[in-house]
Amino acid sequence: MYHVGVDTGGTFTDFVALNADTGAISTFKVPSVPDDPAQAVLAGVERLRDRHGVDPSRIGRFIFGTTVATNAVLERKGARTALVATRGTRDVIEIQRLWRSRLFDLYIRKPPPLVPRRRRFEAHERIGARGEVVTPLTGREAQRIAELIAGGGFEAVAICCLFSFLDPTHERRLRDAIAEAAPSTLISISSDVSPEFREYERAATTVMNAYVMPRIERLAGRLEALAGEIGCAGQVRIMQSNGGLMSVAAARTHPVRTLLSGPAGGVVGAVGVAGAAGLDDVIAMDMGGTSLDICLVRGAEIALSSEGRVGAYPVQVPQVDVHTIGAGGGSIARVIRGALKVGPESAGADPGPVCYGKGGVQPTSTDAAVTLGYIDPAYFAGGEMRLDADAARHAIEAHVGRPLGMDADAAALAIVRVQVAEMVIGIRAVSVERGWDPRDFALLPFGGAGSLWAGLVAEDLGVDRIFVPIEPGVLSALGMLLSDVKYTGVATRLMDSATATAASLEPIYEALERDLRRELGGEGMDPDAIRFERSCDMRYRGQAYEINVPVPGVAAHAMVAAMTGAFHARHRSLYGQAAEGDPVEFVNYRVTGIGAIRRPELKPREGGPGRALPKGVRRACFPGAGWVETPVFGRADLAPGAGLSGPALVEEPGATAVVFPGHRLEVDPLGNMTIRVHPRGGEEVRA
Repeated sequence: MYHVGVDTGGTFTDFVALNADTGAISTFKVPSVPDDPAQAVLAGVERLRDRHGVDPSRIGRFIFGTTVATNAVLERKGARTALVATRGTRDVIEIQRLWRSRLFDLYIRKPPPLVPRRRRFEAHERIGARGEVVTPLTGREAQRIAELIAGGGFEAVAICCLFSFLDPTHERRLRDAIAEAAPSTLISISSDVSPEFREYERAATTVMNAYVMPRIERLAGRLEALAGEIGCAGQVRIMQSNGGLMSVAAARTHPVRTLLSGPAGGVVGAVGVAGAAGLDDVIAMDMGGTSLDICLVRGAEIALSSEGRVGAYPVQVPQVDVHTIGAGGGSIARVIRGALKVGPESAGADPGPVCYGKGGVQPTSTDAAVTLGYIDPAYFAGGEMRLDADAARHAIEAHVGRPLGMDADAAALAIVRVQVAEMVIGIRAVSVERGWDPRDFALLPFGGAGSLWAGLVAEDLGVDRIFVPIEPGVLSALGMLLSDVKYTGVATRLMDSATATAASLEPIYEALERDLRRELGGEGMDPDAIRFERSCDMRYRGQAYEINVPVPGVAAHAMVAAMTGAFHARHRSLYGQAAEGDPVEFVNYRVTGIGAIRRPELKPREGGPGRALPKGVRRACFPGAGWVETPVFGRADLAPGAGLSGPALVEEPGATAVVFPGHRLEVDPLGNMTIRVHPRGGEEVRA
């Protein structure tokens, strides 16, 4: 039986097929089809059948990660959407927050809402802050709103009433009236999508869910039809932003949960392969063509956040806590007022870096890697795409070298150093700025460009171990195969440590667990395979924002004291101080229901110590060493137990790992590579 993971990107769709019986992994990429992602899936399945001998009827699990919802929001190409809100609140999504992304910019403009004002309607109703009905919603008022929506030609509608997270009755009555008057309109209500406080974030999330619903609905239909056509034996599941899987039916009603499915798959994959190798504390960095996604993992536990953003818009649903910066292989290098700047602007895939030969004229990080000899122009993407090294060199010399008085080599090294500095700043944001010492972690680079610069990043951070996993170019797709089914429930009820008791907290958690058990049961999960994880968003009285704290596993009578103590400890860890004498407020109660699945086992590769020869030699330029005749190894030729000292280059179809001078690489039994930044031992190369 095979497990297949598919990660759809803007340029390529990554495939990983894992033989559950033997542990053998097949990987490849096919061009994405943005207008119809299912076409790329079909092309990939046909390639699996024709080139890898995988009969679709032997596919037991088919996991799909998608950027459809993300791209719809970023490109503002979602559905024609309406918003229904409580009278007096329809402009909340335009007023937004006082918070400014650029504090001293006098000309800053807030992002335009996804629903313009003429498509926002107010219902005469109101629920109060304690959940009481202040203004009843009459049947006539619900019908009036329904007729306005039906006459507007809307594809989707978002309903967000005040305090509906305490009493969703009005939202549900509006939903039912609209569904009857406009049966083809897709409807999202905030009490289902994001049932927690903070009006702007809840409204923005609900609007975003409705905005992308039609596109995900079409994609879901295509995927289900495709699975039937090819005779896929397993159920199709979708990767969520929280690092778990959900059914296609759940994706139809809650597409906002898919907004970060690709990065989430990468983090799950990083944790999975690192854990199999005995590493629990890692800093994962996924470097693609446009951005660098960074996630700090402690104790093999993936941290979640409910305060993420997509573009300029908040997303109030659980998602993997990933910090993203504009540092990718396509980051553009330019000289501005005598200073070199790399990124965040990207050349993207079209026209892409200059070396792609598609019309790009501004040098990028990838052009620097080609100029310095790190990337073989004839072996990019496994040889499927040939690069123009001369064009890359000339662009760097013209746009960076001459303005700064450098030759092309020095200019390329300068581009690398500036980008590495940006990467280090990004990693410090998730480590040092949160109270963690990066030297206590292993650096885990993946994506097409991550292992190019990991050695220099580690040197700057003082990290002594780099862990380059198997299949780094398609790790997000592999991570999808290591994910469990996962759903999260949340409820907002404001209490403080002086009045809260186990008797007041326990019913809230029990109600959330009942709902999640029902939802997971609908997925066909064995009740014995379901577990729950409780947490609570907490703050000191008067604070504006909360810290999420796992609920300690203690007896009921000690629950409040244990949660309060855990909050003080977490606050001290994050901010260097805690106010143990101040009252603590309990705000949002969260439960994650996890349906454990039988994960494929990553099995050791065959091979042992022996002599290996590089497949060739290439001149490469290294900081402080200049141009060096550098041995080039094929990663597939490095068996478990192999070791080599830098400088060296290790190539595979999806990525190149640079072993800088003074570093040493070793291959573990699973095929992962560990690079010691301060190695010990001789220069012998063994395999």
